[in-house]
Amino acid sequence: MLSHARWQPPMKVAFIRYRYDPFGGAERFTQMLVERLSARGAEVHLYARKWSAQPPAGVIVHRVGGPSRPSILGYASFVFLVGHAVRKIPFDIIQSNERTLCQDVYRAGDGVHARWLELRARRMTRLRRLSLRVNPFHAFRLWLERRLFEDPGLRAVIVNSNMVRAEILSRFRIDPDRIVTITNGVDLNRFHPSRREREGLDLRRRLGVPDEEMVALFVGSGFDRKGLAYAIQGLAESAVPARLWVVGKGRVDRYRDLCRRLGLEPRVEFWGPRQDTAPFYAAADVFLLPTLYDPFPSVILEAMASGLPVITTAQCGASEIIVPGREGFILEYPEQTSRIAECLEALGAWEKRRRMGREARVRAEGFPWERTVRELEELYDHLMSERV
Repeated sequence: MLSHARWQPPMKVAFIRYRYDPFGGAERFTQMLVERLSARGAEVHLYARKWSAQPPAGVIVHRVGGPSRPSILGYASFVFLVGHAVRKIPFDIIQSNERTLCQDVYRAGDGVHARWLELRARRMTRLRRLSLRVNPFHAFRLWLERRLFEDPGLRAVIVNSNMVRAEILSRFRIDPDRIVTITNGVDLNRFHPSRREREGLDLRRRLGVPDEEMVALFVGSGFDRKGLAYAIQGLAESAVPARLWVVGKGRVDRYRDLCRRLGLEPRVEFWGPRQDTAPFYAAADVFLLPTLYDPFPSVILEAMASGLPVITTAQCGASEIIVPGREGFILEYPEQTSRIAECLEALGAWEKRRRMGREARVRAEGFPWERTVRELEELYDHLMSERV
């Protein structure tokens, strides 16, 4: 049980992230937490090598220099240099969203790298699996991951799904009491079914999408890991003439070529990265994310809060909150494109997807952002009381 004793400001806390990107779920998570801690009087520092957006107001930003290429040198130098930088200031808590060796708290938002490599290798040829095994970048990250989780100085690991908790416990020597499950939260006002009438229908009409035509939405950066190719193939196999909207950052040439080969060019639209994705949820009918591996993507909760039924995989930690057939569907593996097609066909009936969308909204209401922040505050209070 976490202590509810309150720390006395000003508390000094440092956050570590290699790249601070406004389109990432981890960055949105960090930004909300930083704003809450600042409101409580904390002195907040952000350590990053790169950022493509202005960090939250009041945050003291530290740029961690060093090379970016090759990738192993870039990451290794960041681990060394950020460790040196944070030791210059007597912080009460250092939280890292990256695999480093200087943190008190590690948020395992990216899951377990060893598990991701296993899942990735299953879909590779023998030669590519060999190249993956001898790749020095992955070897370094695996070494770093083990050092991090088995470090006796690590005070807490935050995971956002039971899936990741189980993966950590099965691979590393770590006290289970140091692993704290805090699921992601969602802004239930920003992502709300009522936005469909206000914005969603207007967006569809401006784009020439008939009211009766089903729109499947894919939101995520890193298209390969998120399973975009499987989403496109599933759409091609479906008897429902649905559209697919792709929102996120990534190279699209390969996927445009796939659409051309499958005759889907008029039905698949690439929107690029967007800071405000709420209008797309409001205009869509179904959320489709056949991800290869994802600890707990915030986009699942955003879609459910917007009233969309979800199609995702068992390798997605957010599948833990979905009852198949009630709030959505869960694929055993992302490459089950015929199963994706069946799910799209099942949701082709307007009444069914609306009913499942209402259930999805009810389920999402159990994960308000305020609860996530409160649980994080309780963890910080507990760590501070331990230190006192």
